[in-house]
Amino acid sequence: IQGFSALLRNGDGSYLAISDNGFATRGNSADYLLCLYVLEPDLRTEDGGAGVIHVTEVVRFSDPARHMPNRITREEDRLLTGADLDPESLRLGQSGSLWVGEEFFPALLHFSASGRLLAPPYVLEGLVGEDNPLGLTATLPRSRGFEGMAQSPDGRWLYPMLEGPLIGAEPGLNIYTFDSKEEQYVNTSATEPSYRYQMDEGATAIGDFTLFSDTAGLVIERDSEQHDQAQLKKIYKVDFEHVDENGFLVKTLVADLLNVQDPNDLNLDGEKVFRFPSWTIEGLAVINATTIAIVNDNNYPFGAARGVGPENTEMIVLEIPPLWE
Repeated sequence: IQGFSALLRNGDGSYLAISDNGFATRGNSADYLLCLYVLEPDLRTEDGGAGVIHVTEVVRFSDPARHMPNRITREEDRLLTGADLDPESLRLGQSGSLWVGEEFFPALLHFSASGRLLAPPYVLEGLVGEDNPLGLTATLPRSRGFEGMAQSPDGRWLYPMLEGPLIGAEPGLNIYTFDSKEEQYVNTSATEPSYRYQMDEGATAIGDFTLFSDTAGLVIERDSEQHDQAQLKKIYKVDFEHVDENGFLVKTLVADLLNVQDPNDLNLDGEKVFRFPSWTIEGLAVINATTIAIVNDNNYPFGAARGVGPENTEMIVLEIPPLWE
């Protein structure tokens, strides 16, 4: 399985995950079917566990009602492929429906629990990716669309976050607001974001964005290196109510994924410090106030975080400082 680009907790201990478009580009991913996966991890802990992830269900995304505004790859069965869409973020809607943030348009997509597209892609005025399937003039570089997408605890508000700045714009990542009840953006255009996020020097992208309260959440930042060359893989806490003098969300470091204490050597490498040097780390779920789960995108077949490839998909669970009292 191509590595995961989003991770959600189910109430029964399992997780939902999606993979992105497949093999990095539209041109080489037409034979990659887009799917939702149900994962049941058997985590290795100090109390035991096999350290494996079981995939118990696969749901294929499709467009039988022909909501897509362009011709898709598989017109014969309307299954969606990595040449049609690039799913990067996932949230639950009403009645088990799924909200997906994707990068090609970029757009928000609404799927049923069985993977059927329920409406045309929701596109924000003035936001056009370089890989958009309609051939429009780009306002956003390639692979810089909706990477992370947080959701309010009541489920109504979605906060899709760009992976890079608009073409010609000042550095910084835009965060928008989408009303899932009214099915429309609150923002009038791509140049009018709800919030702004500034990455660290050396960071090239965010991996995920998730809320754990009405206003506070976590962001994964990373560089584009892996294995021994990886220098920056961090998780920050932000709050919509705390903005600095330059208009960016204030960040507080929560975890350095290249320096994780591992006193029980749970990854069996003989060391007491664990590193997660994957090129792209793209899924984060909050389990409770002091525990988070993280999963990587293995960038098959190009990833080699452990020095050899193809890279495995890895899931880790971390104890962190309390996010709330």
